[in-house]
Amino acid sequence: MQLKDVGVKLPLTSPAQAFVGAGALVAALMLTACTQSPAGHDDRLSKAAGLARVTIVCPKGLWEETKPEGANEVKAKVSEITSGPRAGRGLVRITMTGTDLVSYLKELDFNAHPSKWNGERDNTAASRRVYDAVAPAIDKIEAATSPDDPEPQIVIDDTIKDKK
Repeated sequence: MQLKDVGVKLPLTSPAQAFVGAGALVAALMLTACTQSPAGHDDRLSKAAGLARVTIVCPKGLWEETKPEGANEVKAKVSEITSGPRAGRGLVRITMTGTDLVSYLKELDFNAHPSKWNGERDNTAASRRVYDAVAPAIDKIEAATSPDDPEPQIVIDDTIKDKK
């Protein structure tokens, strides 16, 4: 019995096909590096998910600039603050569930911490301001000790002192 040498022909790739393949690889890398999430982000998401409800008080414009829309929209109750020491300052009270807070944090992280490749977005500064206020508040939250414990409230109210 005599063995014959059998050759296998492999298709040659054209430069165009190689370019498309390289482009797909670059696109995949960009999608996997969409954000530069800060340390503890995943733990924050887990902790936020366990909250029954949370309230954020902030300027109306800040909420409008950073609220998720479209597919990422969160269900939140938004009301203007019309009485008390914060009345008349353009602040709103946003109340949402912990799972909606998770969606909001993901949106904030995506906009506040873009990768070097993607560059900043129009609302990067606003998103960073909210994320930087919400993150440490979530980090400090401890498990409720009774059903009467108040829901967490996060206040973002930067004011300029009047000069005298």
